[in-house]
Amino acid sequence: MNVDPPSEELTVRRSVLSVPSALQQTGALWRWLEQKSLVMPVTVLLFGVTIFPLIYSLAVSLHIYDLRHEILWKFAGLENYRIALFEDARFWGSLLTTLRIGVAAVTIEFLLGLGIALLLYGPIIGRRFFTTLLALPVMVSPVVSALIFRMMLHEKYGVINGTINMIITQFGLGKEFAILADQRWAIWAVVLTDVWQWTPLMIMILLAGLQSMPLEPLEAARVDGAGRWQTFWYVILPMLRLAIFAALLLRFIDVLKIFDLPFILTGGGPGRATETISIYIYLSGFRYLRMGYATAMSYLLLVLTVVLSTIFIRNVVQRRSA
Repeated sequence: MNVDPPSEELTVRRSVLSVPSALQQTGALWRWLEQKSLVMPVTVLLFGVTIFPLIYSLAVSLHIYDLRHEILWKFAGLENYRIALFEDARFWGSLLTTLRIGVAAVTIEFLLGLGIALLLYGPIIGRRFFTTLLALPVMVSPVVSALIFRMMLHEKYGVINGTINMIITQFGLGKEFAILADQRWAIWAVVLTDVWQWTPLMIMILLAGLQSMPLEPLEAARVDGAGRWQTFWYVILPMLRLAIFAALLLRFIDVLKIFDLPFILTGGGPGRATETISIYIYLSGFRYLRMGYATAMSYLLLVLTVVLSTIFIRNVVQRRSA
C-alpha cells in the first residue's frame, strides 16, 4: 500500500504549530541567561580574586621560581615541599616559634577573657561603659598596636622597659636590659601585645555565650545548695562549651598566621627568637626572592591549619555527642 507524501497544506500546518514551541524554548533560554547574568559579575570577581590566585600559587609551589638566577621557571614537582619538610631546619624553628606564641597568647587571652566576662555577667555598675571600653583594642590596627608597644618597650624612654630599668638603677638590682633585644623576653613582648589586642574579642564571645544561657539551670543549682565554684564548673562551663570552642578556634587559626606584630616589634629578632612562619615565608619570597619555595611553605601552613582545626572540631563534636 503506497502512502501519499504529505500535502503542502499539512506541511504548513506543522510549521505553524512548531512556532509556539520554538518561541517558548527561546523565552526559556533568555530567562535563564537573565538569571545567570545577575550572578555572573560576582562569579567572575570570585574567580579572579580567590580561585585563580589559588590555582596559580599552587602551580608556583610546584616550580623553582627563583628571581635571583637566570632560570626563572622550572618544574620541580614536590621538591620545594621536600626541602621544607626534611632539609630546612629554619622552617621547623619558625613553626615552633609560631606555636609557642600561639599557645601562650591564646591561653592567657582565654583565662583573662573568661574571668572578665564572668565579672561583666554579674551585677556591675556601668557594664555598657566597661564593655565598650574593653572593646577598643580590637578596633586598633595590629600595626598601630605593635608601634605603641614598641615605644612602650623602649629600653630608655618606654613606659614599661624604661621604668623597669630606672628601678633597677635606683635600687642597684642589676644591669639594665632591653626587652626587645633580649632573646628570653622578646617573645613575651609579642605575646603581651597580642594579649592586649585580642583579649577583648575573647571577652565579647564568652560574654555573649553567658548572656544566651538559660537561667533555669542556674536557679536549680542555687536551690540545690551548689556553691559558686560548683555552679561554675558543673553548670556554667558545660553550657558555655560552644562559645569557648568558637573563641579558641578563631584565635588559634588567626595566631598561626601572625605576622605584623612580631615583624614590627622585633623584625623576627633578636636573632630568630621571634621569627614566625609567616615572617620566614615573607623573607623567603620578597627578600631572598625564592617565590616557589615561599609559596610551598604557605601551602604547608594552610594544610597544618586545616588539619589542626579539623582535629579540634572533631574532638569537640565527639565530646558533645558523648
